[in-house]
Amino acid sequence: MADGSGHHQVVVKPPNIATDIHRESDPLVRAVDRVALSGAAVALASGFVLPFVEFRANRIVEGVSYRTWSVAGVWGWLLLAALAASFAAALLPRGLRGNSLLVCGVGGFAAWLFAAGAAATRLMPTNGSSARVSIAMGAWLIFLGISVVLFQGNQTSTINGGRAMALAVAGGAGVAAWFLGGLQQLSLVYEYQAQSDTIWTLTSNHIVLSLGATAIALVIGIPLGIAASRVTAVRATVIPVAGIIQTVPSLALYGLLIVPLGLLGLPTLGTLPALIALTLYALLPIVRNTYLGVSGVDQAVIDAGRGMGMRRGELLLLVELPLALPLVLEGIRASLIMVIGITAVMAIIGAQTLGTLVFLGWGSIAVDLVLLGALPMVVLSIIADQGMRFLQRAIVSPGILIREGQD
Repeated sequence: MADGSGHHQVVVKPPNIATDIHRESDPLVRAVDRVALSGAAVALASGFVLPFVEFRANRIVEGVSYRTWSVAGVWGWLLLAALAASFAAALLPRGLRGNSLLVCGVGGFAAWLFAAGAAATRLMPTNGSSARVSIAMGAWLIFLGISVVLFQGNQTSTINGGRAMALAVAGGAGVAAWFLGGLQQLSLVYEYQAQSDTIWTLTSNHIVLSLGATAIALVIGIPLGIAASRVTAVRATVIPVAGIIQTVPSLALYGLLIVPLGLLGLPTLGTLPALIALTLYALLPIVRNTYLGVSGVDQAVIDAGRGMGMRRGELLLLVELPLALPLVLEGIRASLIMVIGITAVMAIIGAQTLGTLVFLGWGSIAVDLVLLGALPMVVLSIIADQGMRFLQRAIVSPGILIREGQD
């Protein structure tokens, strides 16, 4: 660009810091997908270094560990190859990375299933003994790494319908590994067969108790949160008390409930004290988020509502609560996920939940029985998390979600 003296000036455009930061945080733009690379590295190292399965002559004796490459045959080597390919895919240019991660993740998941089945088939005796083949630490870490790779592949893949195809292939691999790949020989399956009469009852009890406690906390917590946003004395009392309750260990809280329940002539063991304890634990996130959501509504919006002739109740129902809804739902989500985990501990006081299997497994030194109780809780937590996120997208106005930065 020339100035009046005939000299040329170089115009330097200042960097757009916000755009640069956004681009650096975008997995489609980064030179290396660090998340996928870390997951693949952990999985690959675990496959070579840590035990993949463990063989025990019965469920309580000390077992013998085997590496992936030494016990799973060709499926073990295919699994390691898929993990190495996942590591390499995380280093590919961004145009190829997402689709490659998705393919490698699905392939690694299928190979993991068949490798576990092949190892169980090879190690299990054919005489119907009480021997057990358990999934070892290395296999769980491999599964975790593959899950990370799959997640990143889903996020960055450009294949039309890639997620649906990945889900279909993974499901098909699971069915094939179950019927043809030897997964039924794993100790976890034997434990499920031994507990098949009770596990579904325990699962349903766990769900009902968790949902019931969260629902009661919802009925109590939302009005308390609204009151806390209106009255200073309520705010100064309710939120600290709810916070103190949540810091009390679950068994200690149950111990504190025994005396008042006994004085009232109510049961001190079983479902009722468990429901009360879980409700108390679930209160804090709901109360706090309701208070923050309602009190955080812009005063100008409230004044505009008043200018339209709205009364206080109408302002609350038509203006404040809709704007606070994302935070309220987030509090409910946090409470529900927390309660699903704490419900397991309530088995100690006689509540028939999935925690019953966990404590039974600890008592009999049966790791797979512990997993039989723990894995459904993990699944329930994931379902609760995704279900609440879906509910939020379904009932909250898109404009509010964008305003809250959740688009």
